[in-house]
Amino acid sequence: MQTEHARKKTSLINSSRTKFDNPRGKVVMETKAKKSNKSSAKLAKNELQKAERLFFGFGAKKNYKKALQYFLEAAKAGDSNCQSHVGYAYHLGLGVEKDYKAALFWYRKAAKQNHEDALFNLATMYAKGEGIKVNLKKSISLLKKSAELGNSWAQFNLGAIYLEGKVTRRNLKEGIRWIRKAAYNGEPLAQHNLGIAYRDGEGVNKNLCYAKIWLSKAAKQGYEKAKRVLKTMEISS
Repeated sequence: MQTEHARKKTSLINSSRTKFDNPRGKVVMETKAKKSNKSSAKLAKNELQKAERLFFGFGAKKNYKKALQYFLEAAKAGDSNCQSHVGYAYHLGLGVEKDYKAALFWYRKAAKQNHEDALFNLATMYAKGEGIKVNLKKSISLLKKSAELGNSWAQFNLGAIYLEGKVTRRNLKEGIRWIRKAAYNGEPLAQHNLGIAYRDGEGVNKNLCYAKIWLSKAAKQGYEKAKRVLKTMEISS
């Protein structure tokens, strides 16, 4: 599981249900470079690694502006990972003035190559109307594609949307299915929510043993609410 500085997240919906967590934050970002595309050959491997160190602060002081110069070269050459990085930089204004239209441009480039993070971040922009008219149908479509490609945060958000029933019709079975996928992919919030579902028998058969297993997994990753729930369960048992 990535550390806090490695992944910035946002939820696509507001949560009104108290027992399921769906916190608000920022957009998702994977720090580990995916397999480079052949088209990025123009950017030397060591230069790409240097750019990532500068961007994420791995063994070097962060320098978004300088890192972006490297990423742009590879992005223009067709590297989907760098296209996503550039989109992210414009989205949040890292090393460059915030520009939603530029972020959309680069996210779309990467999304066309099935880049899971770009698909997710594009979904958030459609959901929030950042640089574009709000389109929840399009947002959910992009979210599903990202989730199907294995993005754990997209899986968690998709599951939360089905559990909430605000953006689309409530579907406990489908919600739990996606929450489970995210939990197996190591997402602590999903592990917490799956544990709560087993504790209360919502969308699954009630099973306190499974509840403790999933809550423990979330707790081991430092998720404080899971620790508190486990402590409460121990006191009441």
